[in-house]
Amino acid sequence: MRISRSPSRTWTAVVATGAATAALLVQPATAWAAAPAPVVTTTVAVAPYPAGVALAPDGSRAYVTSQSSGTVTVLDAATGAVSGTFTAGSGSYAVAWSPDGQHAYLTHQLDDAVSVVDTASNTVAATVAVGAEPFGVAVSPDGARAYVSSAGAATVSVIDTASNTVTATVPVGAEPHGVAVSPDGAHVYVAASGAQAVDVIDTASNTVSADVPVGHGVFGLALSADGSRLWTGNGGDDTVSVLDTAGRTVVSTVTVGANPFSVALSPDGKSAYASNYGDGTLSVIATADRKVTSTVPVGTSPYALAVTPDGRRGYLADFAANAVTVLGFPLPVPVVTGVSPASGPQAGGTKVTITGTGLNGATAVSFGAAGNATAVSCTETGCTATAPAAAAAGVVDVRVTTAGGTSAVVPAGRFTYTAPTADLAVSLAATPVGGLFSGRVDYTLTVTNQGPETVTSATISADLPAGFTASSTDCTIAAGKLTCAVAGPLAKGASVTRHVTVHVGLLNLGRTFTVTAARTASAPTDPVAANDRASRTCSATLALLISCK
Repeated sequence: MRISRSPSRTWTAVVATGAATAALLVQPATAWAAAPAPVVTTTVAVAPYPAGVALAPDGSRAYVTSQSSGTVTVLDAATGAVSGTFTAGSGSYAVAWSPDGQHAYLTHQLDDAVSVVDTASNTVAATVAVGAEPFGVAVSPDGARAYVSSAGAATVSVIDTASNTVTATVPVGAEPHGVAVSPDGAHVYVAASGAQAVDVIDTASNTVSADVPVGHGVFGLALSADGSRLWTGNGGDDTVSVLDTAGRTVVSTVTVGANPFSVALSPDGKSAYASNYGDGTLSVIATADRKVTSTVPVGTSPYALAVTPDGRRGYLADFAANAVTVLGFPLPVPVVTGVSPASGPQAGGTKVTITGTGLNGATAVSFGAAGNATAVSCTETGCTATAPAAAAAGVVDVRVTTAGGTSAVVPAGRFTYTAPTADLAVSLAATPVGGLFSGRVDYTLTVTNQGPETVTSATISADLPAGFTASSTDCTIAAGKLTCAVAGPLAKGASVTRHVTVHVGLLNLGRTFTVTAARTASAPTDPVAANDRASRTCSATLALLISCK
């Protein structure tokens, strides 16, 4: 028997797939960079006129329905290869798995029934009669109920999954197709194609509590994991609508390709995918700003799309080609938009925050020639890392590497290594000692490391006053010049002293003389010159009285 294959009838599989995977979907709270466009990696021949595709909750297998036969193709989700087939009913549109993965539910338009499949044995465990021309199916988060839309009866059947019996029948708008259940199980959303609306069913009372107008020919539904946004594929006017489920209003309408009968969301919630049956393309929509970022040719007549939980692979039913198109979803290349702080010591150890996009799962954060950072921890939009030590001071590029690639070199990603510095402060004390025939001035030179680094060496020098003799126990004197060495290490906050005595004799009476001690060399570099020197001026009177200031 040949089955009618108009888009209005074959669409439901797409809807069901979106509903079956809704638990995996996450609505983003912040903007992200556009995800790379998916690529077609291969095509897999399946039973004729594939309509529905749904992944097991653990992502290991996919069931692909056939509208024209009772054959269900089983795909190995890791490889994309056909791992088996089984028969259920006379032909299926939609398929949805139970949350525990033990059962799958398939709708059969010609049989007015739903098959309950034991997924361990791939056999039909029960058949449940429902309304005329069943299309969409979705299972509640607790697995207790399955909801089936019947386009010919304009109803939704509520199946008790424990007894496999219909416990309620809910009248809805004309030609219901796609079905999705809220994460809390309190509401069921139904694409009423003939009414150009989404009906909202209150599951406590099994009554329609709202009717939200959307685009023409609404078929496919995809609900965010938090339940705040519902995406609808409007096959009649080439658009996707975005509903605020709390306000029950349309907040965005996105123009996509021709006849988008199906819509799905990526597991991370960053992208929505509209399967455009009429032109053989897949529109990729960034959920952050609801703009189409790419349009990808994917086959003849794409229907349902199921994306693996890791977001790396997709299975797209190609209805007219009797095949499933296997899509690869490349990870985004990370982008660095800021580094804070933007500088730190050459010795490393600076805790740095890197901002950007696509940073989650980073395998390395590099600081140019200095190498990789340590203590790296990344989220989608930020990393924390500890800068490594650098062989030389200067500017390096901070780059993040993930499975998607390595971030580009950008001005916002630069970090400056500063050379090590240690500020030496010099002070000089003068103590005059008088005598009958001679006197002296005892000088105490104090050198203090004010940091931040440890001083490894330093030299303090002073020109001694001409005509005076001088002596020192810890510095050298040559040709009227005092040289005091500090060998180090001298830690931050530590001080050392050096001593010199200038002798005052009868020939020096009445003279005023000045001694200035100054740092003439040190390592590492001293960044503060203002405290590098100190002076004391002394006078000797005729009575060999010496005063200093």
